[in-house]
Amino acid sequence: MSLFPVTYSLLSKQAVGLHIQHHYEIGSVVKIQYFLRGMNDTYEVETDVDKYIFRIYRADRRSRSDIEFELELLQFLGANGINVSEPIPGKDGVYLRGFNVMEGTRYGVLFQYAEGHERPIHAIADSYRFGESIGHMHKAADHFECVHAREQLNMEFLIDRPLSIIRPYMEHRLMDYNYLGEWAAELKKRISELEIRGLDWGVCHGDLHGNTNAAFAKGGELTHYDFDLCGYGWRAYDLAEFRLAREIHSGHDPKEVEGLWDAFLRGYGSVRSLGENDLAAVPVFVAIRQLWLFGLCFQDSEFAGIADYDEGFIDRKMQYFKSLGYV
Repeated sequence: MSLFPVTYSLLSKQAVGLHIQHHYEIGSVVKIQYFLRGMNDTYEVETDVDKYIFRIYRADRRSRSDIEFELELLQFLGANGINVSEPIPGKDGVYLRGFNVMEGTRYGVLFQYAEGHERPIHAIADSYRFGESIGHMHKAADHFECVHAREQLNMEFLIDRPLSIIRPYMEHRLMDYNYLGEWAAELKKRISELEIRGLDWGVCHGDLHGNTNAAFAKGGELTHYDFDLCGYGWRAYDLAEFRLAREIHSGHDPKEVEGLWDAFLRGYGSVRSLGENDLAAVPVFVAIRQLWLFGLCFQDSEFAGIADYDEGFIDRKMQYFKSLGYV
């Protein structure tokens, strides 16, 4: 009897632990926990030597070339003084290993454990430090070169594809969907106009919210991780996610948002300059990021479930988009 097709398979943590024990020289595995399901599966690994993170990428999201780009970027940043969670090679020097599962090939990578603690950025000092650290990251990444292909964080990725993903879920609300299309077209137009005047383009982290992708150590140092959304894009887009996260986590408190944003920009500016056009583009990219996240929710509903993305969810999103204007 043939096996039924699947969209997503979860690998056994016991088997993953045996795999790690066999392929890596990191001591004896004493504990492994399935830590997080997100855009990939993350396992927390503890040996008699140290702690590590093992990530298994989803077959429908990341090709081998995508991951090779990410790993080379991390090694490059690490070699240039940026604190990142770097990949760890196996006994044979190989960083990337494939797992043949029902939906295709899923790749696994072992990473250094980022020492320190995640914490929401509510303090001016933390925001300044985060901005300073991102300034160093962008400055170093300006010199990164890689032969591996990686999807760009362009308008097709940020707007066109999300709209195509959203459409089937809004067939019964075509007036709203058409509004969203007009709204998105205006955003594209504004970015195009700013791009003509000059926008910074380069390697981006892609998910700089600062909540669950940076570890703050006691000495004040930051270690960055989770580069799964990295790629070439507008630097203003990279910074916009930090701004959006501050808006959401402050409950849209204008005073807190502006204080943290100003501190972030001062930190970033102490290392790397940011042009007026890039600053003007940030609010537009904040809106674009929300559209991208709207599409991501529906994209991942196939394995996370559609229950949370009901009419109320669509109502709230449309209310937000309309409150921003642009149309």
